[in-house]
Amino acid sequence: MPDIPGDEQMKVILRRVLPRFGTLNEALAWYRSEPLPGFSDKTVAELAAQGRAGDILEYLDAVDAGIHS
Repeated sequence: MPDIPGDEQMKVILRRVLPRFGTLNEALAWYRSEPLPGFSDKTVAELAAQGRAGDILEYLDAVDAGIHS
């Protein structure tokens, strides 16, 4: 997964999940407050702040493939 510049991480992730949530407000709520399993219960925002957008996108790929729920 290519590195995503820090200022682009939130945009890339939100674009990816917006169809799941239907509204930007719902997607932002998930981004800011929902801990991800397998990531020490850190939120997507916390992981993105650590430069881990690639890991988040890989997690979403696994969810889409039915590997994680």
